[in-house]
Amino acid sequence: MNNFEENYIQIFYGIELCLENKLQFPTLSLIYSTIDSLAWIAYGDIGVGSGFKKWVDEYMFKEKKSNITPIDLYSARCAIIHTLTPNSRDSNKKQASVIAYAWGNEDVNILEKSIENSKYDNLKVIHINDLFENLKLGTLGFINSDHIKQKDCLNRMEEHYMEISKNDLENYNKNFE
Repeated sequence: MNNFEENYIQIFYGIELCLENKLQFPTLSLIYSTIDSLAWIAYGDIGVGSGFKKWVDEYMFKEKKSNITPIDLYSARCAIIHTLTPNSRDSNKKQASVIAYAWGNEDVNILEKSIENSKYDNLKVIHINDLFENLKLGTLGFINSDHIKQKDCLNRMEEHYMEISKNDLENYNKNFE
């Protein structure tokens, strides 16, 4: 197993721990930052929003469909990462839906019904477990794709997930003595 795989296994384990402990914002922050990092590995510096939406579109909802669009998810990511609220610039402009999250034993259908009977018309619902499942399925799809074998993608993985030994660090530090 290489460092890339080990790091993502740790991240997924961290998400599971957050879910088990009902830590909603850390769970969402980890999910959204994981998508950011996978998008960067896949596409490089094409812009955070463009890469995020492209990765979601190409990998995340392929196995298990959702009514959440890539722009909805990117908007939710911006809201959580930047303000810890459900609203972002895109959702405020009605360019994306606000995402409401069901947790634990909550039934998505009951939450959706409540929203239908409310004054809110720009909300979509996803269960956090489904979001996490889609992330895992998307990651597997990405890892098994031909895309990950492309030279620029492999270079980004190697650059950021290479293994550095204690000797490598000691030799590097000697340059600054």
